[in-house]
Amino acid sequence: MDSKLSKLGYLIVSLILAILLAGYANSQQDSSVTRNAQSRGANGGTGHEKTLGLIATKKSTFSVPLQLNGIDTEDYYISGAPQNVKITVSGSSALVTSAQNTKNFQVYADLKNLTEGEHTINLKVSGMSNDLTYKLEPEKVTMSIAKRAVTNYSVQTKFDNQAIANGYHAGKPTSSVNAVEVMGSTESVQSVQSVVANVNVPRDTKANIRQDVTLQALDANGKPVNVSISPQVTTIKIPIIGGEGSRQVPLKFNGKNGNLKEFNVDADVNEVTISGETDDIEKVKDVQLDIDLKDIEQTKTLNLNLPTKKHVKMEPDNVTVVVTPKEQN
Repeated sequence: MDSKLSKLGYLIVSLILAILLAGYANSQQDSSVTRNAQSRGANGGTGHEKTLGLIATKKSTFSVPLQLNGIDTEDYYISGAPQNVKITVSGSSALVTSAQNTKNFQVYADLKNLTEGEHTINLKVSGMSNDLTYKLEPEKVTMSIAKRAVTNYSVQTKFDNQAIANGYHAGKPTSSVNAVEVMGSTESVQSVQSVVANVNVPRDTKANIRQDVTLQALDANGKPVNVSISPQVTTIKIPIIGGEGSRQVPLKFNGKNGNLKEFNVDADVNEVTISGETDDIEKVKDVQLDIDLKDIEQTKTLNLNLPTKKHVKMEPDNVTVVVTPKEQN
């Protein structure tokens, strides 16, 4: 009897141990699968990836061109439609990456059978995998349809002559684009009076100008007109030429045979007008005049000739100076 009970006890203990071992093995296997799935998600993700079971998922936002379908853009002018729209694609990581890299789908506005005028159109997507979801931004676009008109205009260059430095003047401007094609609705194109390149000239300009300028179509009141211009950018060159000019510079005194700080000096002028070629007078910052202080022991009036400078004329050509020793004050 004892022997039978002992055997039964061993069987029960063995069964319990087997159940415990099986449970432990299953938990280890589940933990390993979870770790492997998490490891794959962490190593292959872009910050927007998740794991759904053992499949990595991803969400990505990028720009794609907007296509205009169902209308002949050679005959009609479309305004208000953006060049690109944003799309957010979600799904398996591999499919999302493929869609982003290949862009093997199309975002379009269906303009078929629409008449001239303004329309609000829901954007559509074709060619997208059924296993992906997406969201467009914007989802709808308001655009205008009008009969297309095309005409040619010559380019006019405009700039502020007053910004050019004194003594300089602008030569004849040149443009890399002399004529442009203006496209738009018939009404808009007919309102265009000129196509201009507005050049920004810095104040006191003395150097030649070279500037890339975006062209503008203007109406009779000088206001911009909403049309397309091709080409849209031109390079403007304006030569800046120096000529004759004049300007005032300060008169400065230097002591000779004595210390000028020990004397008061009063002159009938403090500035001198210099004139000549612009490049020459630009080099003159002031006019220096020497005063001979030897034997001046009391107030003395001197008539001094200004020094001459090559190619530069000075006015006046002499100044009257009253020199007084300071100890007599």
